[in-house]
Amino acid sequence: MLNSENNEILTRVGPGTAMGGLFRQFWQPALLCEELPAPDCAPVRVRLMGENFVAFRDSSGKVGLLDAHCPHRLAELFFGRNEEGGLRCVYHGWKFSVTGELLDMPSEPAGSPMRCNPNIRAKAYPVHEAGGIVWAYLGPQECVPPLPQMEFMSLPAQNFYTSKCLMKCNYQQALEGSIDTAHLTFLHRSIAPMEKDVFNVGHLQEYGDADGAPRFFCEDTEYGMRISARRDGGEDTYYWRITQWLMPAAVLVPTAEGLVCRANLFIPIDDENCWWYRIRYHAGRPLSDDELAEYKGGGLDYAKLVPGTYIPEGNRANDYLMDRTLQKSGSFTGILSAQLQDLAVQESQGAIADRTKEHLGSSDTAIVKCRRRLIESAKRFATEGTIPAAVARADLYKRRAVAILLPKEMTADQAGTHPATLPSA
Repeated sequence: MLNSENNEILTRVGPGTAMGGLFRQFWQPALLCEELPAPDCAPVRVRLMGENFVAFRDSSGKVGLLDAHCPHRLAELFFGRNEEGGLRCVYHGWKFSVTGELLDMPSEPAGSPMRCNPNIRAKAYPVHEAGGIVWAYLGPQECVPPLPQMEFMSLPAQNFYTSKCLMKCNYQQALEGSIDTAHLTFLHRSIAPMEKDVFNVGHLQEYGDADGAPRFFCEDTEYGMRISARRDGGEDTYYWRITQWLMPAAVLVPTAEGLVCRANLFIPIDDENCWWYRIRYHAGRPLSDDELAEYKGGGLDYAKLVPGTYIPEGNRANDYLMDRTLQKSGSFTGILSAQLQDLAVQESQGAIADRTKEHLGSSDTAIVKCRRRLIESAKRFATEGTIPAAVARADLYKRRAVAILLPKEMTADQAGTHPATLPSA
């Protein structure tokens, strides 16, 4: 468990907080590219780490991310007209480019000194589109780091699918769920035999049923942590699940070699809400129609969303569509989709979990180490200005998570650094 002071440090991400300062040193997903589908389309409100912004795609297709309010009289730029190369405030017609440059000031007379004042501009932030995501950097503008190089970000569009859903809880609860491989044996278990490996990760239920208490070997790395969970795999082998935590809040989830890879990113909206970005990708082939149908339409893996939103149909108000009959016959939880299963246990902890009340065990080793690493990093940044090495080392994020059978004589370090944990190119 944590004391209340450290729980506050861990969970508060707004401006002026220690963790908020740390997060702002990293590029963060701001929204999906699909939310800005065409040049001059409608602007989109963005809330990120307790701050409000507006995103828009200009006439040339470039994306801008500006502070939410016009620097003139603070009207919300969301209501602006996206036209002819910029976003025009509807209050007095001031118009701004994607870089924040003031393009037009029609409410001021031609000779007004305000027209040539270089300090009058909208605050803009660096953005970059990659992997179906508009990434934004909210840290010091004089030292913008390189964009992280996660494998899916450089693949052809047909080889990946990126989505998001709203989670009504602190980002850390969501992150901890993703690095906690012990829960997979229970929360996502299918009772019906025909549904083994229904999530297409590679024999998880088979070995999870046989060994529900994995042994953990967690190694701090420059990019975050390598989490190696070992289960009995038979007479001569162990079943290893190698999870990669990428600082501050991204997780590569293990799948067997050759299967579709999985990445989860948990991005704070504010202290009590976050976006769960889910990426499915395959470096060697386009995703199939059947795979895309599951991702887009919802099913056993993906939750169905309220049409036109990124909000799951299942939620706390309807008990995540739980079916007690299904719980007795087909699903350990009675909640159909794995995504809703995760939402149920993570959101039900409360908007911000009170970690002073926990009783942690050996299966929580990765959770403890992740918390400690984030808290220590946030404190060092707040007191010394120390920035984690991963911020400047985009290449460190070129990792894979893998589920693999290996000979029993292989050590944890050998398993964790297996060639399958690195992209082939």
